[in-house]
Amino acid sequence: MTAPPTTEPLVELRDVTVQYASTQQTVLDGVSLAVRPGELALVTGPSGCGKSTLLRVVNGLIPHSYRAGVTGEVLVGGKPAAGQTIRQISAVVGTLLQDPQRQIVGTTVRTEIAFGPENLALPRDEIRHRIDEVAGRVGITHLLDRATSQLSGGELQMVAFAGVLAMRPSLVVVDEPLANLDPSASLRLLRELRRFVDEGGAAIVVEHRVEEILEFAPSHVLLLAGGRPVYHGDVPGFLRVAPVGQVKLPFGTLVERAAELPEAPDRPARERGAVRLAYEKAALGYPGRTVLSGLDLGFGSTERVAVLGPNGAGKSTLLRAAMRLVEPSKGRVLVDGAPVAERSIISLATTFGYVFQNPGQSLFSGTVRDELAFGPRNLKWPKDEIEAASQEALRAVLLDQEPGILDRPPRTLSFGQQRRLTVALALAMRPKTLILDEPTAGQDLHTTSAFMDHVLDTTESVYFITHDVDLALTAADRIVVIDGGRVAADGSPAEIAHRTDLWDRLRETSLVRAVRAELPPKGALPHPFALARHLQSESSRSEISERTPPT
Repeated sequence: MTAPPTTEPLVELRDVTVQYASTQQTVLDGVSLAVRPGELALVTGPSGCGKSTLLRVVNGLIPHSYRAGVTGEVLVGGKPAAGQTIRQISAVVGTLLQDPQRQIVGTTVRTEIAFGPENLALPRDEIRHRIDEVAGRVGITHLLDRATSQLSGGELQMVAFAGVLAMRPSLVVVDEPLANLDPSASLRLLRELRRFVDEGGAAIVVEHRVEEILEFAPSHVLLLAGGRPVYHGDVPGFLRVAPVGQVKLPFGTLVERAAELPEAPDRPARERGAVRLAYEKAALGYPGRTVLSGLDLGFGSTERVAVLGPNGAGKSTLLRAAMRLVEPSKGRVLVDGAPVAERSIISLATTFGYVFQNPGQSLFSGTVRDELAFGPRNLKWPKDEIEAASQEALRAVLLDQEPGILDRPPRTLSFGQQRRLTVALALAMRPKTLILDEPTAGQDLHTTSAFMDHVLDTTESVYFITHDVDLALTAADRIVVIDGGRVAADGSPAEIAHRTDLWDRLRETSLVRAVRAELPPKGALPHPFALARHLQSESSRSEISERTPPT
């Protein structure tokens, strides 16, 4: 049962403004929000609008861990947050971060979930009970004895969520929960979050991919832009005013608001070209564990390929083999017709620009300038060419307008900016092929569209792993589905959309359903904006025809 509206808020922000000391930027400006027991609040808006900062205010990281000036009132559990310690606030507010690796401290899943309850000095039997309970609730009992270092990004996200629930907070704040999760895992997480709220808890969810969250009935939506609130109210009102080119809305809403949609890029399908990356009866995995077997697959030198599949299915393992980060235990992996084992690291680095799922695996220099120059400098490029390639790469990922970006330490950038920077690092090497592991997580629709458009149009070939099904349908010439240790499907976006047998394991969006209902299973797919305008036009013509009497 949802708590009555008279219940006191668990967290309340009253006209809050935040300015970071390191940049002197005002990131939140006059934001108010109250969340009561039984409420699920959705916070959304363009990248860089202050969503993650709002969560840091709610969970006490601002001002206790981040140096920032805060004006206005922040109340947690009815008391001023500034007068409480992080420990006191964490008894009320549990946090699931955008990057799960930043909050994983245990070497195994079991010790990770136990970490919070142990810090509460709970009895050992109670800790064991909580571990078993939350592992069962979020579907990770089979992972309890696995090393956290061996888990996929999505599996880590579920483990981190279990660790939050084991603390039994009153309110949970969740930053971009869908970025790393397959459909099954995201459904489990959101169902458990909804159940947590229905049982008297509360939640604040930050997410760009609004459609999936709307299925779980948010009580209210806060839309931010430039740090300021531009809408705060119910879902129907939000769908009427949300920026259609920046927030990922249900396809039906795009059809209704087709007149407001920006122009869609025209990107004709490419031919595959010569095979760049091939697997011949290959088996891939790690010591003691085979992840993929019987692989017979080729990726063309001029095509755009999306790789879909559940968490832990082996998507990253498949493409890591291109860089010899995983060696085949059987069969062969070939690059441009030669065994990958015969290629030098420098040769592979100029053929493939590889972007890891976790930005932290690629960022180690003191400044963005040094990060961008590291690869080209090792290839002995002249200084002026390095500078030109760096600026070109920053423009491609929409980071060139950030004040003083070249002299900033990479770790001071937001998670979404760090992810785009790692794409820029790959682009600065001017490779023939880009391999991207979840490149758009943490990005709004406008940013995703802009930098993916550049990447797709200026690089010979792009192979990208994603849980964003709509991105795969929109940006790829071909989709490969990995599941059950094998290639479960391989076809054009239209063909994959019509494969109804796949969608119990993939996230079926309203766009997938529209493609299946309105378009044939063969041929290129139009951009969603173009399809929405076409359907709206067809609907308008039909209405006019119905109103016009026959002559």
